[in-house]
Amino acid sequence: MTLSWILATLAAVLILGGLSFYLGRLLWLIKQQKLKQQQVVEAKNANLTESIVLIAKAMREGQCELSEGALRLWVLLDHLQLPKKPDAVQTYPALFKMYDIVKDMPTHQARKERDKKEIRHLDHIREQAEIDLKADILADVHKLLAFFQNQK
Repeated sequence: MTLSWILATLAAVLILGGLSFYLGRLLWLIKQQKLKQQQVVEAKNANLTESIVLIAKAMREGQCELSEGALRLWVLLDHLQLPKKPDAVQTYPALFKMYDIVKDMPTHQARKERDKKEIRHLDHIREQAEIDLKADILADVHKLLAFFQNQK
């Protein structure tokens, strides 16, 4: 009987050792996968941040229309994954307001397919919004640039 107990104990130890090794391997693989995902997020954030800063500087220097910049910035900010990401609607209200005005306006081929009178009307709305919101948008751009300079 002692031989059977020894064999049973040895089998149990081998099974537990095998399961422990398997569990350790799975935990290591999960850790590696999380690390890889984090690296992907960081690379994406770096790319988004670079684009956001570039567009914001172009808006500040008058090299990019405020409506186009607001539209592009808003999409980029929406895709950004930061641990302490500010509420963009509250932090950059003028950018959001401009985005909200132009987000549904047709572009590219859709614009070409619309009636010219309708396009002139939409352009007037967009241009008037750029005039009315210019100072506030530029203030939001300044805040946005300051935020990303502090992130470095």
